Amino acid sequence: MTSTDFTYPQPTDDELAAQQPRHPAPNAPLIYSSPGAGLDHYEQAPHPANIPAPGAVSAASGGTSADGFVHGARPRSAGPDPADATNSPALGRTAMVLSLVAGVLSVVASVILGATVGPSEAASGYYFTDTPDWYQSLAAALVGLQALCTGLGVTAVILGIVAAVTARGRTFGIIAISAAVIAPFVSFGTFIALSFAFA
Repeated sequence: MTSTDFTYPQPTDDELAAQQPRHPAPNAPLIYSSPGAGLDHYEQAPHPANIPAPGAVSAASGGTSADGFVHGARPRSAGPDPADATNSPALGRTAMVLSLVAGVLSVVASVILGATVGPSEAASGYYFTDTPDWYQSLAAALVGLQALCTGLGVTAVILGIVAAVTARGRTFGIIAISAAVIAPFVSFGTFIALSFAFA
């Protein structure tokens, strides 16, 4: 007669662990917490999306990452921002000042020359060489001033175009271009009008 007092062999911890899936489902898997803790001790496995990447921390909080280094927001430089210097309207303003100065000087030279060339030729002779020496020097200086104004106007046009294209004072650049283009016509028209008026 066989005795009923016997026990079935219990599975070991390694056998229980081997029965668990190697790659659990990402939603809500249960994993065995520790060998020997019993079958009633289980814990929720974290979702893969909730596991932070190594070294990934918030830059604003300045926390410590998984690699052991403290990460934080990078301090800003105390110097000026290069973008501000790039978009500075100084170039457009320079072009506008050059064009206005060139236009005003050119018109002033035309007024003086146009108002005096007629009376001087009428008093001294028809040809320019018949006029007094001081007037010849004055006329040469005024013509030289006109040449200088022409150079300033061309420079203002170039700087104005660059300022308008690169957005470094676009409005000032457009004003400079317009003034530099209109000034020669105004100056020459003033000279012709005064020459006939004082002839």
